[in-house]
Amino acid sequence: MSTQEAKERQDERDGINVESKLNRRDFLKGGLALGVAGMASGALAGCSPQAPTAGQTSSPANDSSLMTLDKFETEKWSFEIPPEPIADSDIAETIESEVVVVGGGMSGMCCGCSASMAGADVVVVTASSKPIGRGGSNNAIGSKYQKEMGVDYDPQKAQEIVKVEQLINSFNLDTKKWATWVNRSAEFMDWQIDIMAEVGLKPCLENAYVDPDGITSCPPSAHNFWNEETPNGALEGAPQQAAGYASKIESTGGTIYYSTKALQLVRDDDGKGRVSAVIAQDKDGKYIKYVGTKAIVLATGDFSKDRDMMARYSPEAYEIFKDKITWDNIDYDAGLVYDGLYPGDGHKMALWVGAAWQKNTTCFCNMHIWPTWPNPEGLDSFFGINMDIYGERFMNEDSNIAHILNVVRHRPQEKIFYVWDADYANIRDEWNLGSCYKNVNGIPSTPASAMPEMWDGNVEQGTMIKADTIEDLLAQWDDIDQETAKKTIENWNRYCEQGYDEEFQDVESILVPVKTPPFYGAKTTPTDYTFLTVLGGPRTNSKLQICDENDEPIEGLYCVGSMIGDFYGSIYSFYVPGLNLGSVCGALPYVLGRQLAGVE
Repeated sequence: MSTQEAKERQDERDGINVESKLNRRDFLKGGLALGVAGMASGALAGCSPQAPTAGQTSSPANDSSLMTLDKFETEKWSFEIPPEPIADSDIAETIESEVVVVGGGMSGMCCGCSASMAGADVVVVTASSKPIGRGGSNNAIGSKYQKEMGVDYDPQKAQEIVKVEQLINSFNLDTKKWATWVNRSAEFMDWQIDIMAEVGLKPCLENAYVDPDGITSCPPSAHNFWNEETPNGALEGAPQQAAGYASKIESTGGTIYYSTKALQLVRDDDGKGRVSAVIAQDKDGKYIKYVGTKAIVLATGDFSKDRDMMARYSPEAYEIFKDKITWDNIDYDAGLVYDGLYPGDGHKMALWVGAAWQKNTTCFCNMHIWPTWPNPEGLDSFFGINMDIYGERFMNEDSNIAHILNVVRHRPQEKIFYVWDADYANIRDEWNLGSCYKNVNGIPSTPASAMPEMWDGNVEQGTMIKADTIEDLLAQWDDIDQETAKKTIENWNRYCEQGYDEEFQDVESILVPVKTPPFYGAKTTPTDYTFLTVLGGPRTNSKLQICDENDEPIEGLYCVGSMIGDFYGSIYSFYVPGLNLGSVCGALPYVLGRQLAGVE
């Protein structure tokens, strides 16, 4: 960025008119953009033949290309329109069971395992060719393993953490479902630990999340499962957990049909009665009807591979990722990928038989910025100086990888620059880069002294920069105001010396000066935005029954996992690590399985 460009931006921020400094080409280019925007929206009075008077609409009534409120309320999206019913004559086989679970991921396998172990006759139908899982962090409150490891945690002690998490989501969520997780998570985790032991998986706890301000700290409560071949259970445990559930289902009399894609639900009494079956197609093309005498449980994952559903129900994420997702590449065996997952099969089937959408219309993505900075814990943002293209700070740096994305999206060009020095390694005696609580999984913590060598490796790979002076470091970026950035760093160092941040009141413990060479830097751009899944879907009550527009349960139809409606409000914050696998994919389907089996 040139000095002149930086001066013009500074003038803009100071309220100085810079229009006279624009050349004619820039002025016409800006005017043309404004004109196009005005014509598209009809917002400029000069763009319509006549400004509307009171009671008139602002859009020409005869223009069928314009969206209107009437259209929005009456037109249907493609995913809302059901296909033609599969005829009984086309069905090659009918299989009956008490409980039919549709989906072979963590939530479906957990629910099927719970029901089967409690005595129900269970069938699992899944489009995947094997049990599927991603990640491996499972949050629970007060498990036997926590007690064994000396972690004093129970629902009463968790209440403050739970309340903060719900407040982050503006309480725009179903708190009754949350209560099920809080009160039953220890029981669920103890049950899961015993099952996983049968397949050689051992539990460990992830390290506590420590907020420097103390507001969102969380004790060691994310459990993962590991063995010697795959010690990093936080990243690799879920597929093995899903396989452990599958093994238990089959050993207790249940049956799993792989590579069999559910297509339609069957609702009796001309679509007004009970959902009694699901029709699926196997890998040979045969149609099979699976009848559930007690329940059909949908556990089909998210809708992040359906363009229309994303645009309708997750519009912000759609705008961010619409050019990055390979929409037509559906892989039901997808693991820990960041390209979208599933096409919303269960969501659509539920809508076709009369389900309503969740109360919170917009579903949010599990989004974050993939860290390019040195973070001592996996979920931290950069606890050092953060600057935008103007070379200015813009926030209190105490955040994490989910919330930082929301802040960054409000910065110009959504570029953020991070600068630190060699001494930054000493903000921790040891950095937790895959290790767990008390290093149970055998992955050691990384000593502070080893960090500069790791950063040098990143410099060689081109993901970080390095220099012996601040000036030479900043000179490697041509998209930041270097002079202002240098002054910002000088001010930062002054705040560190005095122990008080005059701009954003950072807590003193993260005021780490940038003085000791060599100096390092990194930056993020929108290409570093990523997401794993979309969370939410059909309207779901606290018993996990799918409901209609009147909040009446559709008899026989349930859902579990990430498609449960209204468990989340506006963000997956990571402040309760492993919440998704521990709650909607764990404790809730565990409880549902027992209820469907009739043991509670």
